[in-house]
Amino acid sequence: MTAESPGPNQIEEAPSEAPKETAVEAGSAGDEAGARRRGPGLLSIVTILVALLYGGTLAWLVLGDHDLAGEPVATLSLPAPETENGPAKTEETPDMGVDGISTDPAQQAAPPKNTAHAPEDRLPADKTAPDAANDNLSPAERELMAAADRQSAAEIASQVKITGAASVDGISAPESAPVMHGRLSGPLPVVPDRALVESTAQGPLPQIGPQGRKPWRIYARPVPSGLPAKGRIAIVVSGMGISESATTHAIETLPPEVTLSFAPYGPGLQNWIDKARTAGHEVLLELPMEPYGYPQSDPGPYTLLTSLPEKENQARLNWLMSRFAGYAGVMNYQGARFSTSATALAPVLEALDKRGLMYIDNGASARSLAPSIAEEEGLPFARADRIVDPQQSAEVISNSLDALEVAAKQSGTALGVASGFPATVDEINEWAAGLGARGLTLVPATAAIRESR
Repeated sequence: MTAESPGPNQIEEAPSEAPKETAVEAGSAGDEAGARRRGPGLLSIVTILVALLYGGTLAWLVLGDHDLAGEPVATLSLPAPETENGPAKTEETPDMGVDGISTDPAQQAAPPKNTAHAPEDRLPADKTAPDAANDNLSPAERELMAAADRQSAAEIASQVKITGAASVDGISAPESAPVMHGRLSGPLPVVPDRALVESTAQGPLPQIGPQGRKPWRIYARPVPSGLPAKGRIAIVVSGMGISESATTHAIETLPPEVTLSFAPYGPGLQNWIDKARTAGHEVLLELPMEPYGYPQSDPGPYTLLTSLPEKENQARLNWLMSRFAGYAGVMNYQGARFSTSATALAPVLEALDKRGLMYIDNGASARSLAPSIAEEEGLPFARADRIVDPQQSAEVISNSLDALEVAAKQSGTALGVASGFPATVDEINEWAAGLGARGLTLVPATAAIRESR
């Protein structure tokens, strides 16, 4: 200790003769020196105590068994995005399904390279693949997509919710509602049946299997035995596979007895077929046919045309039929002009019969020759009694469904065709829930088929 900074002992041993001012000054200097020595020790202790307090609190929040453990106070919850195959894949190698049917949407959307007389499938340099897919759509299909997108935006907004904050006061957040209705009776068998698939240069095509097993029977949704012979109503919902949200809504909302009809131009069609059949729906393929006013009204690049030679229409038909597997039959999309030409229509229906498929006329053209030609060919056939939603109006849809009930009571079975608009799907779902109480039964479209042989 230097003279300038005396310690406490030195202060106590100072001569009594020292002036009081000197003792006081010495005592003050000693207190300051002691404080300097004690200061770092107290600061360290306080720091350790604070660290222990915060560390213990954090450990309690993270590891403790209580409502706040490991949870943020508030989180923004949105529906998890899913691809059609579930979680997005990172592999670049295409996933090939049964008999060469690709489960990759890009692979399925592209036409086969060996298709004879097929329109040019290469994309212009300034177009992306999604843009080109949209070019294939008709105005009606674009309208369906727009309607589905509008509903999707509303649905997403309604599902945005704040969760976690309720847990602060011990209230648990509600569980998510189940995706599928409990009334579903179970999935249909996995498709395709290998014996019913012919591998061709244009892709996999349906065929009649051993012992005369036909796709339209094998891929049909079974009808329970003991159903009344009268009062049966079949509904086909068309335009599936174009809009992801509209297709998902239809699969998850409609009763499994409703048949779903898929357009040939949508991406990832085989995945949609698998999902539809898992939900219990049998499926159809839509064949775009020439309408009046073509090409101003254009159903797509592989439309069957009266102006084409039979060979070219056959090549287009094969391309359309190779889009996916597991469909029981086909239904025309438009075709008011094509269906009035026996020269053009008869070879198509004959080809369908040879492949064991059924044919449904959507009933849009009163002049269609499909009924008479189908009877001559012996093709399993049905014609729709009514278009359910010629207008997107709840009143029009309700009146159409009432008319189907009247027809079913009079003739035994009635068949209606509807679009995949979400509003139409919701109306059909609500209507179907009360059919049993009115003495009527919902059946798949295959149950409305009549065979002439």
